[in-house]
Amino acid sequence: MKILLCLFLVTTLVLTFVSCANSEKVDGKTGETTTQTTTTVVEENPFEEFFEISWLTQLNKNYLEGRWDELELEEIFNVDFNVLPMCSYTDAEGMAMLVASGNMPDFSFMPLAPKQPQGLYDEGTIRSVPLQMIKDYLPGMYGLFEMMPIGLKYNLVAGKTDEYLGITHVGFRFSQWFNDTTAINLDWLESIGYSVDLKNFKQVKMVTDGFERFNDNLYFGEGNFSFDDMQDIMRKFTEDDPDGNGEDDTYGMMYLPETANSVMTQEGLFGFVANDSYLYKDPVTGDVVPYTAYTPYRDYLTWVYDSLQKGYMRKLPGVESWVNEYFQVSKTNKVGIIQSHTNGYLYLTSFFSSYPPHNIWLETDEEATFIMGPMFTGPDGKAVNMTYGIDVFGSGSYRVEMFGAQVSDAKLERILRILQYTIYTSQELFTRYKFGLEGIHYKWSGEPYKSEMINTPQEELAPEYRGNVTVFIGHLMEWPEAQSRIDNAVNNGFWSNDAYMYMNNLYEKLACNPEKFISDIYMGQDLFKKYTDLKTELDPQMNPIISDFKNRVLNGEIANFNTEWSQYIDQLYAAGMEELVEKIFNNPEYEKFNPGEKFKLKAPLY
Repeated sequence: MKILLCLFLVTTLVLTFVSCANSEKVDGKTGETTTQTTTTVVEENPFEEFFEISWLTQLNKNYLEGRWDELELEEIFNVDFNVLPMCSYTDAEGMAMLVASGNMPDFSFMPLAPKQPQGLYDEGTIRSVPLQMIKDYLPGMYGLFEMMPIGLKYNLVAGKTDEYLGITHVGFRFSQWFNDTTAINLDWLESIGYSVDLKNFKQVKMVTDGFERFNDNLYFGEGNFSFDDMQDIMRKFTEDDPDGNGEDDTYGMMYLPETANSVMTQEGLFGFVANDSYLYKDPVTGDVVPYTAYTPYRDYLTWVYDSLQKGYMRKLPGVESWVNEYFQVSKTNKVGIIQSHTNGYLYLTSFFSSYPPHNIWLETDEEATFIMGPMFTGPDGKAVNMTYGIDVFGSGSYRVEMFGAQVSDAKLERILRILQYTIYTSQELFTRYKFGLEGIHYKWSGEPYKSEMINTPQEELAPEYRGNVTVFIGHLMEWPEAQSRIDNAVNNGFWSNDAYMYMNNLYEKLACNPEKFISDIYMGQDLFKKYTDLKTELDPQMNPIISDFKNRVLNGEIANFNTEWSQYIDQLYAAGMEELVEKIFNNPEYEKFNPGEKFKLKAPLY
């Protein structure tokens, strides 16, 4: 990919054409006449034609004309930018008036557009972008499509296969990242006879100044505890006296409602995530189904039921929101296995100070020690977690940059060349137009590109350097942060969950890859509409069955799991699941999910 990009820059920043001329030459000895062809290379300036380009992105209400980055790009690309002093992210009324006026900007990121991109295209407000132009003039993005072909299906013009409603945002950060991890009270673990070799873990250094006293309290790594180990640990945390206070006041684990906060410690041990958009091939029926009809969901509920009945796992009180109760219960330091936020433990003065284990340090026990990471495997020896977003790409007004209908192919080419230059040419240039100027907008805390950026407060900047830096990149690219996080951890000890997972390729290993994923991208527009209509019709019949079975599990009202699960599945299929399976989920035209190479990339691709 690096070679391709270098070749592109060489051949497209200055295009060339060849002219040939013939000349005759007489040999002085033989008298013969020969014809020679000479070749002349003539340079053609791809930026010879001047363009005025109107430009709209978010957070630019106070934009000052003639800013440093605007002047740089204008000189390089022979253009004059008119950056609209508006915020397309907060000003819905302004966006509606702008579109209604007929003065759609040449280039715009408009999350609060009065219509979605397809609607704007249908009414003639925006133009399409041919795939060939992306390939020719934005090859950095096309290279990403080659790595993750599903990207070619995002934001297509309805009925087209090679024209797009704009340029799709690329967001590695969310598609490579887990929301949660598991923490275990190390002091308790050792008191019940489980030894942990901390040489296999990374000692975590706190990022926040003033909290260095906790640098010996947390270690990150893989626990590699089996499911049987987990059962035994939960039992001993409950029945023994792991905190040594002589009272029966500890237990193994809280039960949390299944969300992105619970996956690694709960349902992920059974190979699924509690997200209705993930579909799985059931090992018993062979059908493609949501988790609520997936046989491992039965096994998960059996484990929850059994753990609740024995007291090894306890429900939250159920009086306030589960989040507030989770904060309150976890900070008591009476629970041994804790569902924790993925990286919040590094930032002790922020909102994340409410999360464990820091709420324990700050409010209950400064000496408590924990290990964190993927600690347990499920009954079959495996475990999964859920990425924040399943694909690198997204659709709709919040995930696409658009071009006004008035934009000619020549102007579109120029804008694409500008984006290629600012985003895909080099890490230095991307950093320049994404984060600003080193020494002015920020400084590195250590080695450049391998340490944290320390940003300069806006009020300390000269007027020409103030404001949203990302005007000429917008949100088109969120490169992977993997390598920089690894470097920061190795060099400075800031062992975030991300750093450890990236370094050991655990995101790729643990990410849940469903059989299919519910979206119009994978289904196609027609099948997706059929699905949404059918689900709207069937949900009122199915949802009460799903909720009733789950509630009976949590309330300890299941007499025989296998029997009642069979009855539950029969009822669910009769209420509409069978129709969904036959017409939608098993449909061979419904494309299977494929993560592509989204986990392979750990740093900008230069």
